[in-house]
Amino acid sequence: MTHVDTLQPSDVSKLDAACAKGMELQLAGQLDLAGQLYRAILQAAPQHAAANYCLGMLHVQSRRPADGVPYLKAALLAQLEVPDYWLGYLEALILVDRTTAARNILALGLQHGLAGAAVEDFAKRLEAQSTRAAEGKSTTEAPRPTKPLATVPAAAAPNVTKSRKSTRKSRRNEDLLFHKQEATLLSLVGQHKNAAALTLARSMTERFPQRGLGWKILGAFMSTEGGYEKALGVMQTAVRLMPEDAEAHVNLGVTLAKVQRFAEAEFHLHRALELNPELAAAHFRLGMTLELQGRYADAEASLRRGRAMELRTGNVAGDDELSYSHLLFLMSHNPSIDGEELLAEHRRYGKHVETRLRASWPRHANDRNPDRCLTVGFVSGDLYEHSVGQFLEPIVAHLTNRPGVELHAYCANSQSDALSRRLQAHFESWNPIDELSDSAMASKIMDDRIDVLIDLSGHTGHNRLPVFARKPAPVQVSWLGYPGTTGLQAMDYYLADKNWLPPGQFDRMFAEKLAYLPDRWAFKPHAGAPAVGPLPALETGRLTFGSFHRLGKINSATIQLWSQLLLAVPQATLLVLGIPVDGPEKHLLEQFAAHGVEPQRLTLHGRCTMDIYLAFHNQVDIGLDTLTYAGATTTMHSLSMGVPTLTVVGATPQARAGAGILANVGLDQFIAANTADFIEKARYWAEHLAELADLRAGLRTRLLQSPGGQPELIATHFEAALRHMWRRWCAGSPAESFAASLPVKQ
Repeated sequence: MTHVDTLQPSDVSKLDAACAKGMELQLAGQLDLAGQLYRAILQAAPQHAAANYCLGMLHVQSRRPADGVPYLKAALLAQLEVPDYWLGYLEALILVDRTTAARNILALGLQHGLAGAAVEDFAKRLEAQSTRAAEGKSTTEAPRPTKPLATVPAAAAPNVTKSRKSTRKSRRNEDLLFHKQEATLLSLVGQHKNAAALTLARSMTERFPQRGLGWKILGAFMSTEGGYEKALGVMQTAVRLMPEDAEAHVNLGVTLAKVQRFAEAEFHLHRALELNPELAAAHFRLGMTLELQGRYADAEASLRRGRAMELRTGNVAGDDELSYSHLLFLMSHNPSIDGEELLAEHRRYGKHVETRLRASWPRHANDRNPDRCLTVGFVSGDLYEHSVGQFLEPIVAHLTNRPGVELHAYCANSQSDALSRRLQAHFESWNPIDELSDSAMASKIMDDRIDVLIDLSGHTGHNRLPVFARKPAPVQVSWLGYPGTTGLQAMDYYLADKNWLPPGQFDRMFAEKLAYLPDRWAFKPHAGAPAVGPLPALETGRLTFGSFHRLGKINSATIQLWSQLLLAVPQATLLVLGIPVDGPEKHLLEQFAAHGVEPQRLTLHGRCTMDIYLAFHNQVDIGLDTLTYAGATTTMHSLSMGVPTLTVVGATPQARAGAGILANVGLDQFIAANTADFIEKARYWAEHLAELADLRAGLRTRLLQSPGGQPELIATHFEAALRHMWRRWCAGSPAESFAASLPVKQ
């Protein structure tokens, strides 16, 4: 549940999200909790229209209409354009026997365009109540059955005579009301007034169940909040009612992809493109759907089509920058793209995002005291059981109580788990920002007076690089999430280590200056990791190679190399873990067979839990790295399980990740200079099993004794690096590449 004590009037998105949560509780019958949440919102923002409306209707629902009247009035005064606010207020007035006030408000509403069948129903009730009053009968109505957030029976025509309109005129009024509400709903969505838009969309599905727009918008909101399964039914209704609406098909396709119903997702996304071939968002969403299936080449082609469509038509998709990031991520996996082309596209991204923003970069008013406590912000969508969260945790755990830094987290993803909760304890503040616009988030960071802002995503999912492009903090750093440049001039530094990116050799491939730590991260073996088992080859008499990579990394060049290795070591087998169960197995086996490798030499397994994933390492002698985009987290886990990884050192930062990791633990004998050397090293280890067994037995200890296995060491150098960056900014000096060093003790 939203932390109500943290709501601030300026946190519009957080207030709206809290209101949406209150609606869910109210719909679920948890009225007390919903009421607490609405009151907390109104304490922070008394004029919040949706919260006033919801709390007012909660009182009506609880048979306390008199208590609801002031809230419903406040909602109406805040947003006269929302019909439900008129109807809710009128309902409460008639329930408390304020017929004169209800008649006056009704007349005012009609002047504002209030119309429709519900209006006529209300007029009849109002006339009937007035008649009972004239006859001296009780006029107090029991509250009609209400739906917590839907329109209550309300709204009226001017009088009984006018309520006897022809059916045709009534339909015209209904059409007029629908089009008015349609315009209002689209306006609310465009203004990011999400709570009011959600309320109106839900109302429209009940008042106009055969019109598709309400269903379309409601489904989009439900999907955004993570309720994918519930959203599917709503979105399917939207598509049924609006079969020629390309956006409705896109929304449904994306949500189907998120629940891994990929064939259906592709059907609707292709249908969207049939309806509107120039809809860039459909190309982007199709690309992301293909990416989720590990079909990176197809995904890249789709994203390129979307990008070309934008450039040709000038119609920019709402998630343009994120789609561009997806394209860069996929390009970095493409073996046909060299480092220069990859860098050029990253720089084009930076220009695309920053050009319109650079002139408005703020003049930061942060105190330029070089030695004061630094306010450090971390921005990430991966602060949960994810490799980024895992690498970050041991470092912030050592920083949290140090007087030189104060840590703040900005979470771009609402996903939460045990790791999230542990991380949260190490931060001074924990700020959900997934619903904040880029400009609103940048403003918040400036209001928080962040000195050093750290991006933990790069061009991966949930990144907020357009926020960094606005330069909300004096010093900005990219780290951990993406093994390459952001392409942004606003990003001052990138954190690396010398074995991964040898100083002086990779500066030209980064828009940022390189700052060197003893290791680029700290690794803590999984708490449930099993003991390292004996070398399997000692029992089987042959090497078992292993791959623990996501499917998208296993490109055609990698399959060709691994096939050459298996042919050169004819008794060896290959275990491949993490293959989705919906079809890629057959295609993968066919690709190996095309290079002469029989299917029986490969063992394929699907995705599994972390404990099982680690246990599989006890069946593997040597891991095999991928070309173009080398393994990182997988390589670290393998080392912790006694399994070294054979890698080819590449020419780009992405292709060098494995080589850097192995060099940091002293395993240069597993770093191949080229593909021929890769095969030769595999042959060597096939003939030196005893040496490999000895290495395996001590590998976990070796990892823990390396720089990356010492979180306190990395945390101390990390803090020293931030201090060096800060001092340069205080002195008015530009960013520079440097190696972090510890201050000399006096």
